[in-house]
Amino acid sequence: MTRSIRAPLPLLLASLAASGCVWFHPTEPDRAVPAHIAPTEFESVPVDFAHRWDHDRAHHLTGAAVLDVDGDGREEIFVGGGEGQPDALLRLREGRLVDEIAATGLSSQAATYGSCATDLDGDGDVDLAVARNDGITLYVHKDGAFRPRPLPIDLPADSVVLAIAVSDIDHDGDGDLYLSVFVDFPHFVAATFNAPAHAKANRLLRNDGDLVFTDVTTPATASKQNTFTSLFVDLDGDRHQDLVVAQNTGQVEILRNLRDGCFEPVPLDSGYGFFMGVAVGDVDGDGDQDLFFTNVGDSFPAFIVKGDRHDDQPYEGGWLLLRNDGDFRFHDATHEAGLGGYGFAWGAVFEDMNFDGQLDLLVSQNYVKWPVHRLFKFPGKLLLGSGAGLEFFAAEGVENRAYSNSPVIADLDGDGRPDLFWLNNDGPSRAFLNRSGGHYVSIRLPDDVRTLGARLRLEGEGASYTREISSSSGLGVDQRPGVVFGLGQATHAGRLVIEWADGHVQRVEDPPVDRPIRVEWGEPKVDIGDAR
Repeated sequence: MTRSIRAPLPLLLASLAASGCVWFHPTEPDRAVPAHIAPTEFESVPVDFAHRWDHDRAHHLTGAAVLDVDGDGREEIFVGGGEGQPDALLRLREGRLVDEIAATGLSSQAATYGSCATDLDGDGDVDLAVARNDGITLYVHKDGAFRPRPLPIDLPADSVVLAIAVSDIDHDGDGDLYLSVFVDFPHFVAATFNAPAHAKANRLLRNDGDLVFTDVTTPATASKQNTFTSLFVDLDGDRHQDLVVAQNTGQVEILRNLRDGCFEPVPLDSGYGFFMGVAVGDVDGDGDQDLFFTNVGDSFPAFIVKGDRHDDQPYEGGWLLLRNDGDFRFHDATHEAGLGGYGFAWGAVFEDMNFDGQLDLLVSQNYVKWPVHRLFKFPGKLLLGSGAGLEFFAAEGVENRAYSNSPVIADLDGDGRPDLFWLNNDGPSRAFLNRSGGHYVSIRLPDDVRTLGARLRLEGEGASYTREISSSSGLGVDQRPGVVFGLGQATHAGRLVIEWADGHVQRVEDPPVDRPIRVEWGEPKVDIGDAR
């Protein structure tokens, strides 16, 4: 029997660091950005929020969700506080992100781990679901105010929910919830792969209308390990979103949506690792959605984190890019994309930040419990996609040498460009307004259940990738329900095509460039005015 390493991981690393053994924290790849890749330009703005981690009562993670509370086209970000700390609602005012959560009814003193924003009750107002140290709360938005409604759910003993994903899994018109469940802080033991009592089952909740939910979890959807985050995305093009689960101390799980509210596992051998964040995007431009997973990376040798992992459970500590080749066939494209050799990472998201028609990759890094990261922090990553192949190159200008939870994409100033918010834990968050050159088509979609699973593409000049609206890309966060297509130096886009999850197809001829447009479900509801 394999002998487990029972010493807490932080103490082990502290001992190694004290002895001068920092060789397990290598440098990362340093590849120059090719000259043909369009540059980025960002403007840093102050943020009036710093997360405080209570070391004795809660996990260090936090959550965020993008929503437009007042409908003015300038998106706000709900940000979770630590145990004993209020949450925040950040809005751009005079060049600064200020906290305006007072009187909204959204805040709590319990540590917030994850959140998701969408119109759950179909009344046209965006609601908020929040996972905290003390359970799940739905904040129903009516008449300009948020009304808290605790969600009764039977969770496993000694567990908390870290993330919430939303999808209409059975196409009945309302939003169903998938809860990523994790062992709670007092009972967490690092590098535990094979202790059944330590692993906590996830929950799948079917929405039966009027925000009444039924637990429809099966052995497949319960997952096999503690889960950091999950997301819904249509992987086979049948307009039903499938389920992707990022396990801590386990393997990546992909579940096929059988179109009747049930799911079945898809065979996948990812190796056993510490999969934490998930990003989804059509990185190779073939029309289907590819998957990226963060991991502990090459920050230290495998023996440091072996824990109770068996010898017949192959270790995989590196980042993982799965190219979707259709029919639930996936190819490990990590190294050919230049994504091997990087260090510890949390949340990740794909977005075209420089408007060159190629998806870029943003990744949060650093672990607050690792003593070495107090001395040597990774800068976080904006990895620019290359049109010369499926390759990514690290850019400069938005460094974030902090304990970071996830990148968050929001249009903070209402100009249609994707701005960047680094959701950090145990310290201040950071924000950058996107001032990059190049032209773009920017679409705002309703933040409701009908939008989830919608696919958008351009016909004519510009980006070749297809974008799907999916909740919970990153880690404990919900990104904006908007899409940007980079045009490079082109000033015209022939046609925007939107395929909604219910099969309805909408076409917008000659969509305006360099200003946001709002598209509602059903023709001809397209507002091509400046949404600001």
